[in-house]
Amino acid sequence: MIPAKIEDVFLQLTTDYSGVITNIIAGKFTRKEFVIQESIYDACPFLEGTLEALPLKEPFLLEGMILNSDTIEYNIDLELFKADDSIAILIHNRTNVYKYVSELNQNRNDIFFIKRELAEKNIELDALRKIADKANEEKSRFLAMMSHEIRNPLNSILGYAAMISSENLNQKVAAYIKSLSSAGNNLKVIVEDILDLSRIEAGKLRLASEEVCIQKIIQNCKNDFEQLHTNTAVELIFITSSKLPKFVLGDAVRIQQILVNLISNAIKFTSIGRVITSVKVAFESAKVVNLLFEVTDSGRGMSEAQCLKIFEEYEQNELDDNRVHGGAGLGLAIVNRLIVAMNGKISVKSELNVGTSFFVEIPFSKTTKISKEIEETLQQKDKSLKGKNILVADDDIMNQTIVAHILGKEKSNLTLVNDGLEALAKIEKETFDVVLLDINMPNMTGEELMRKLPSVKMNLETPFMALTANTSNEDLERYLALGFSGVISKPYTIAGFVDKVKTVL
Repeated sequence: MIPAKIEDVFLQLTTDYSGVITNIIAGKFTRKEFVIQESIYDACPFLEGTLEALPLKEPFLLEGMILNSDTIEYNIDLELFKADDSIAILIHNRTNVYKYVSELNQNRNDIFFIKRELAEKNIELDALRKIADKANEEKSRFLAMMSHEIRNPLNSILGYAAMISSENLNQKVAAYIKSLSSAGNNLKVIVEDILDLSRIEAGKLRLASEEVCIQKIIQNCKNDFEQLHTNTAVELIFITSSKLPKFVLGDAVRIQQILVNLISNAIKFTSIGRVITSVKVAFESAKVVNLLFEVTDSGRGMSEAQCLKIFEEYEQNELDDNRVHGGAGLGLAIVNRLIVAMNGKISVKSELNVGTSFFVEIPFSKTTKISKEIEETLQQKDKSLKGKNILVADDDIMNQTIVAHILGKEKSNLTLVNDGLEALAKIEKETFDVVLLDINMPNMTGEELMRKLPSVKMNLETPFMALTANTSNEDLERYLALGFSGVISKPYTIAGFVDKVKTVL
């Protein structure tokens, strides 16, 4: 017995040599189209001429034919066999098979065209990527050049402001100098923010992994802001938990940058009340500790909508924020990216006319070992520049004046020259405790001088330091590879300059 489902997909019959149907043996496929004693050519006109031409007693396969029944078109295959007195015909319904084959062929064609289109798009994308890479390189080159060109005069502005502020000034002039210093520092922050954002976008941001003392970072922030803060109506409070580990592995510069940015914003937008900076342990295991930094103010606060976009680039909550408070609206965007790079997270909670709180949680690896660098830093206070023979090569008269002022206060024995050639002549004849070289000088640059040092027989153990406005990681690594013991980046503060020189003694 043939199953009903199978019977519906085939029909077996016989005809005589002239095509007259003599018997229907099995199957139900389009059964009504085939009637005994009627011609098979009525249903299958394509068999005319074929039946007569069939070889005797040899199977013959006819594929991909069309059969119409009740206005429905079927795809069929036929198996034919010519015997001595009849022809056996087996008709198979292949409609679904041909449908799938057709779809597969169409899919194959679609895939072919998609692959070709993808290949063309990849070529276009590669060309666009090269254009974008070149544009990024040009942008980085432009920013580096502009940074250098801005940092040099900015170093003079901030340096002279610091020099003047150390003199005996009347109250009015002191206020002018303070405003000058504030404007210069705002410009410095904007330059740093633009460069940081550029580095982050280019994927060139590198985080250090060194022993960091969180208490020291908080103390540094406290010292800096207590000196700069002028609004006595706003109290600055700094709190550190007693449970903080003494040292963790992290990037001290970037951690302080995050905190300075958040504290600066809090002070900017708080006219009365207080700004509280605190840090405590949020989670701790044997190897990892999550620290929670919180900066809370009692300032003007923000709406929920403002909180949602506060971390976007160039975002200012009020139209006149840039004019009144300065900045480019990049600070919090950079803070957010730095925290993400540290595998941390930042959140904000705020209420209009009540205040704002920023919460920063960052995971740190624990360490109990104090690095050589930290030991040297702890011993640095005992070092002195008094009586040290220091050679400074710089072609900028203003920078020379600033350096002379700083080292004069330290009672160092200073020798000033205008370029690398003059510096080379000095180190070939005299011995120095430290040599400071500006990188970009006429006649001979600082880098060119460093390449000539192997042929100089004096000052073999003397540390050389680079004075430069070039601050990218690539530049710093190149200077260290040339043999510089350290780098003093412009613009620098008096205290920062002195501390840097002490590190190489």
